[in-house]
Amino acid sequence: MTQGQQDAAEEKAKKAKKAKVFFDRADEVAGTGNWDFAIELYSEGLRRDPTHLERGHRKLRETGLHRTMQGGKPAGLGERRKRRPGKDPVDNLANAAYLLAKDPGSDALMEVFLQAAAELGDADVNRWIGEIMLESQKQARKPNKRYCVVLMEAMARAKHFDLAVQACRLAQQADPKDADLENRMGQLGAEYTLQKGQYGEEGDFTKGVKDMDKQKEYSQKDMLVKDENFLKQQIEKTQAEYLESPTVPGKINGYVDALLKIEDESYENQAIDVLAKAFRETKAYQFQMRIGDIKIRQMSRRFRKYRDAGDQERAKRIAREQLAFEVEEYRRRAGNYPTDLSLKYELGRRLFLAGEYDDAIGVLQQAQRDPRRIVMVMNYLGQAFMRKEWWQEAVDTFEKVLAGDVTEERTKEIRYHLGQCCEKLGEWDRAREQFSHIAQVDFNYRDVRSRLEAVRKRAQEKNPDD
Repeated sequence: MTQGQQDAAEEKAKKAKKAKVFFDRADEVAGTGNWDFAIELYSEGLRRDPTHLERGHRKLRETGLHRTMQGGKPAGLGERRKRRPGKDPVDNLANAAYLLAKDPGSDALMEVFLQAAAELGDADVNRWIGEIMLESQKQARKPNKRYCVVLMEAMARAKHFDLAVQACRLAQQADPKDADLENRMGQLGAEYTLQKGQYGEEGDFTKGVKDMDKQKEYSQKDMLVKDENFLKQQIEKTQAEYLESPTVPGKINGYVDALLKIEDESYENQAIDVLAKAFRETKAYQFQMRIGDIKIRQMSRRFRKYRDAGDQERAKRIAREQLAFEVEEYRRRAGNYPTDLSLKYELGRRLFLAGEYDDAIGVLQQAQRDPRRIVMVMNYLGQAFMRKEWWQEAVDTFEKVLAGDVTEERTKEIRYHLGQCCEKLGEWDRAREQFSHIAQVDFNYRDVRSRLEAVRKRAQEKNPDD
């Protein structure tokens, strides 16, 4: 080994060691159900060891799926801007992995990840995302021709001809009359046949993926397929694993995950019993948190049921009960994890909605130390001051928010509140300025037109010479 090769090997080992610290911490955090923080940790680990499939990419995707199943939303505009592709292929892959974890079913983000993996040039990562994209198109009602063609060519360049052939077939399903695809299938088929001969493989094209039954099972789970037979098989499988190791967190959570995918209250209550037993025996608060999540999910479903049936009184009663439950639930969570600022935000938001403005202000002021949620926290904080009629404090809060990086939609909302506060303070020119800004970008936003006309009139009365 040359000195240069030895130095490279030592540098790679150092990075892998640093990545392990992040992966280990991410596993711990994921075990508590704090999916957002776990996603950040996994992606930081990948920034140091971008080709680690088992500890990095697979665990990150699994965490993203858990988050999505529990109602997690895709990354916002600010996050997407922050993680746009740049010049560093390692950063590009870590950012693509992060965004895909926040929205694991997005074909567009799968394509971004595919491009980043190709740029990095690792065959295993390239194949892994190729298999995920392939299954995504197989599960679609109709394959998307463009995605299939992109996948086909990417897999061909990476010499994964078995996947390229399958992607080409799906593209042909989407557009059976495309003669170019028929020619391309012939070329890829020849390449795959040669490749099989080199490695002594047998069988037709579809046998190119090793252990297809296992891959299909993983892909079905991975793509959130809601086939009831498959889900019941998963329940039986994870139940058997749980009964063998009833105190192992991974087995407990795996069984609970399988029960919750059915989205039926009887299965959910069974999951609650499993979690309650786990909490009694281990005293691990993560299990108590999951019970709370399930109960919130059940109340949300009842609310939608009554609302959609037109029973507004029952719907309102359920909504009030749910809010009261969530306030107490997040009080307990914030007490158990006092340094988790995301829980402070969630508690503060619910206290505001419940009309407990003094408590909301105190909690939100602690949560504003989290730069990831600063805009949302300050928005609620300003509104809490408004509800107490502390108009100047609300003005100062909203102005601090507007000095930072705020999306257009959120800017309109904050300027609207700021304009209202200026009205209350009799500062008509400042109110006019805020409503005018909104009208210039969205003329139909709320009642901004009538408000702008009213404050202009009041400003003119105050300064008739202007």
